[in-house]
Amino acid sequence: MDRLGGKLRTATAALSGALLLVSASARAGDGLTRQQNWAVLYASVVGTSYYAEPLPQSYDFERTLTAVLTQESSLCHHKKGMDKMSYGCGQIQKRTALLVNGKPVAAHRLQHDDAFNIRLAARYLAYCMQQMGSWERSVICYNKGPYRAANMSDREVRKDAYLGSIRRRMREAQHLLAKVD
Repeated sequence: MDRLGGKLRTATAALSGALLLVSASARAGDGLTRQQNWAVLYASVVGTSYYAEPLPQSYDFERTLTAVLTQESSLCHHKKGMDKMSYGCGQIQKRTALLVNGKPVAAHRLQHDDAFNIRLAARYLAYCMQQMGSWERSVICYNKGPYRAANMSDREVRKDAYLGSIRRRMREAQHLLAKVD
């Protein structure tokens, strides 16, 4: 029954996202392409409707997810990572997809199914937030993996370039998400 409720909430969130997309696509602006606007809207819907274990509110899941997608792919603009092993909006690797999806996912689907990729990115970000003791380490976990994030010194965390980029992207995400509301 709980699984059915989760699927119903996901379907409702997807429908809400589609309605938001239709209503907001006419006002696409801020120099974003239609696809980037869609990514912001979809990340917003996934972020506000994500039903994982409770996360601390201070982790600002919706804005963090949008910032990660902006950093990783310029909001779904770049679909294949420079490492040739990361794909799609969240630059998800096949092994990460297996971890959060429970079964293997083809690289083609990771690269071309934006909604699925954003949901996997959300699940992985939530996983990192549940595994790490701080928001900072959670963000680093998304980029470097849980083992590395957990074993970095506090000094290394403070100086981490990816974390600095996400902090800058968080300010951008606040602006983008405010326009969605």
